[in-house]
Amino acid sequence: MRTCVEISNDSMNIGFEKLFSFNNGNAVQADLSDAGFDLELENGKRLILYGDIFYHIKNDGNIKLIDSGSERYLKKIFSENKLKDIVPRLEGQYIGIYVDASKKLLQIFSDRYARLDTFYAINGSDFYFATDLDFIFKNIKPEYDQKMLAHLFSVYGWYTPKGLTIYSNVKQLKVGEIITLSATGIKSETIKFKPLAIEDYTDKDLETYYKILRESVIARANHKGKTWVSSSSGWDSSLILGLLVNEFGARNVGMITGSMKYSDETDVINKFEINKIKKIGEFYDIKPNIVDLDFKSKKAPAYWQKVLPYYRSKHMYTYVTYNFAKLSEGLFKADGESIVFNGETSDSFHNFGFSQFATFFHTKKSFTEYADKMNCYLYGPSFFKKVINGTYERDKVFQIYRKMMDGVDFVSGLDKKEEIINSYLFPFFYGSPRIPFAKTSNNPALTEKGQDALHRFPYGEYMPEVLTEFSENNMYSWLVYLYHSFHSQGSTVNIQKHAMEYNSHRWRSPFNDYRLIELLSKAPEKWGRGLELNNTKYPLKWVAKNKIKFPYELLDEGPHSYLYDVIEGFSLFAEITYRSGVTEFFKETLKGRPYKNILTDEYFDMKYLDRLCAEYLGGKEVKGQDFNNLVSLITLCITGWY
Repeated sequence: MRTCVEISNDSMNIGFEKLFSFNNGNAVQADLSDAGFDLELENGKRLILYGDIFYHIKNDGNIKLIDSGSERYLKKIFSENKLKDIVPRLEGQYIGIYVDASKKLLQIFSDRYARLDTFYAINGSDFYFATDLDFIFKNIKPEYDQKMLAHLFSVYGWYTPKGLTIYSNVKQLKVGEIITLSATGIKSETIKFKPLAIEDYTDKDLETYYKILRESVIARANHKGKTWVSSSSGWDSSLILGLLVNEFGARNVGMITGSMKYSDETDVINKFEINKIKKIGEFYDIKPNIVDLDFKSKKAPAYWQKVLPYYRSKHMYTYVTYNFAKLSEGLFKADGESIVFNGETSDSFHNFGFSQFATFFHTKKSFTEYADKMNCYLYGPSFFKKVINGTYERDKVFQIYRKMMDGVDFVSGLDKKEEIINSYLFPFFYGSPRIPFAKTSNNPALTEKGQDALHRFPYGEYMPEVLTEFSENNMYSWLVYLYHSFHSQGSTVNIQKHAMEYNSHRWRSPFNDYRLIELLSKAPEKWGRGLELNNTKYPLKWVAKNKIKFPYELLDEGPHSYLYDVIEGFSLFAEITYRSGVTEFFKETLKGRPYKNILTDEYFDMKYLDRLCAEYLGGKEVKGQDFNNLVSLITLCITGWY
């Protein structure tokens, strides 16, 4: 899907060529080839919707599924309601353009959580809007934002927060943002976020969870052919698989995954995952399609270089662009243009990422799961009460983690509530470890000014309301909401949609569903988020055990997925960086120190980056923060910029 709009005007008399014509309008370009709906409304109004719409939430809370025959229904709701009231109830992954010719007004908006990435720029009296940066930079020259470049070096997943880019003169449509262009100028407004209070759920709410998740899957599935699942052998994709088989039968469901070969020393690094996927396939009588993701191949650099310009246009900076491009290509070869499900955001919304058996290393899986729960507890209401009343440093769980984090400094002695919340939340999104009050901003790649600017940025500048409205009663709702602007923009989540669109597939993330998000925003600690004995992702595993045919014991046994589950310190990225078929491609790219053309010594310690680069070219292997910065540097340079 590609959406491009260009509006050039001298006095904001706006319109669309071939679309709308205002008197003396200077309107210009619109690519409508992928419009899902093009609706003529009353009194000369018009609505164009790009992307996918799954359902509308009616006044009674039930849903109305939306399909290609829903034009009359959509016309009715858009004619009778205000835009800011429609968006939260119209679930999908879409972009909307609304035009009122009589008022010479145009509005651009997206679904409630801005699941599609869109970019816009204002250049004098010209406004440009597109789903890729190629279109934007055909019309303007890039200006670089050093703070956002520093952001790439400071978060897991190499991203900028939703709404921003590494270019100071190009923005993204934010979560809940509506842009209005009219004769008076350009205005941006945001749909107000209203945090939900945590509730004491009962067994009835588990049934509600199942109902909502089931309906989410049905609304997104291919009802005319095969639905594919990007299978990882974990609970999330496997439950989606089970739900699809339960609803549509095994012959209408496909499984696709990748066999990861990163170096000659390790062969298949996700062998546990592959073996488990094959067994899950046998359970459902589905033969998985396994695509080779071979970084050892001499062809790997050329293929990667071919697809990287596409990812640059989507503002995606990550090593896994190669893997997902290959997976997308493999799916196209298997079944042409397809609908493909993934389990992304399940970890985020159920347990805030603390459900990967990775909080600390241990070969006993059940023990590492409880470690995840302990980490999640530190971002829950029971612990936060102690933060507010000043007793948190006596909490035993906090003491355990603080003692394990040798060499990590912790903030203490704060008095102002806003400063306390800022220091409590900052490690949740930035750096490592993800422990409250850990000082994670001392990145040697950044200057003192760069570190300070980054530390003050997210909650002071970007979302200041969280510092005043965050409380023990609504904190889960806030954390889930913030995920849409932060972690959900990273490589582990955002990459899948772009990779699938590269081969014209339609991607689906049923856990990233409006009603499910609301339910999990209010879910209590006892739903696997606290120190009780309920599993992580408690409602999800309850569904697997009680509502559908599912290989429960199979997923609950053995190592999780990768070699690092059994080899302490093993790094997937180290295999790629130092021992794969793309290592020389990386080194050749860094030889000319291209990062000096974009990074400034005001925000970046260039001597440090030069030393890091020289050591890599000389064959030295580094670990820890140095390695993280090296990967960030390589990722930035191979992907490039405008």
